[in-house]
Amino acid sequence: MTVVVLGAGRGIGREITRQLVEAGREVRGVTRSGGVPEGAEDVRADLLDRDAAVRAVRGATVVHLAANVPYTDWVTTLPTLVDNAVFAAREAGAKLVFADNLYAYGPVSTPLVETMPERPVGPKEKLRSALGRRIREAGVPFAIGRSSDYYGPGGVGSLPGELVLKPMATGRGAMWFASVDVPQTFAFLGDTARAQVVLGDSAAANGGVWHTPAAPVVTVREFAALAGTVLGRPGKVMRLPSVTVTLGALVDKRLRGMGELAHQRAKPWVVDHSAFLKAFGPFDVTPHAEAIARTAEWYRAAQAGS
Repeated sequence: MTVVVLGAGRGIGREITRQLVEAGREVRGVTRSGGVPEGAEDVRADLLDRDAAVRAVRGATVVHLAANVPYTDWVTTLPTLVDNAVFAAREAGAKLVFADNLYAYGPVSTPLVETMPERPVGPKEKLRSALGRRIREAGVPFAIGRSSDYYGPGGVGSLPGELVLKPMATGRGAMWFASVDVPQTFAFLGDTARAQVVLGDSAAANGGVWHTPAAPVVTVREFAALAGTVLGRPGKVMRLPSVTVTLGALVDKRLRGMGELAHQRAKPWVVDHSAFLKAFGPFDVTPHAEAIARTAEWYRAAQAGS
């Protein structure tokens, strides 16, 4: 049984691959330029090339779609990447597991559950909704795992990681560009990847959209304070003016379009994962304190090695 991970070189794809290798599974890690975890078959492929995607997936029983592109290229590039992954999975007769986020729901005023209607407003929200719909209507066995903001070793681009834990771990102050007193669901990358593996392995997941488990909600202020306790340093967080994102986008393209997602940080962003637990049984999530300690260690090691 060969499991193929598309996007195995970084982020959640790398962590899915690492966990599968650790479990003794036969894993093929697919990237454009290499860097998959040791023990996985290293395959190089441009997933924007359909023939290359088909070759990379050939012989798979499960395909984890965890590949991504730069934030600024989502609208122009992700539809092709997803279409090629769907086609390749169909050709292989494999199940497709999509590592998704929660953008498709649009602004919400209640905890997020899988059965709530999708009401996307901004272009990236509409895109994620459309991608999920493509997979659901593609006629291949599938499962979609939707996760909130995650942090953890390997979690590049993570807001709680980059704005709170990375600076605190390396002797600087935490910051945030929205209210620091709004409850948020922050997930640990290792837990999110483990949940994606469960979705790939379980036939009960087929045809469903699932919210992956995470530790209890915290405010950013509470998250930073806990990090301070873990790290033995002041755990205060500076709230940046909202105009910071607008001005920052002038020099950092990654911040462009973030305004459409401001609602996720302006109101409680609480993700209900009870359906996952009911379907697949107990799932022990990593407590924030332990997750923070492991993430901070990773940031410090990365800084030392740079």
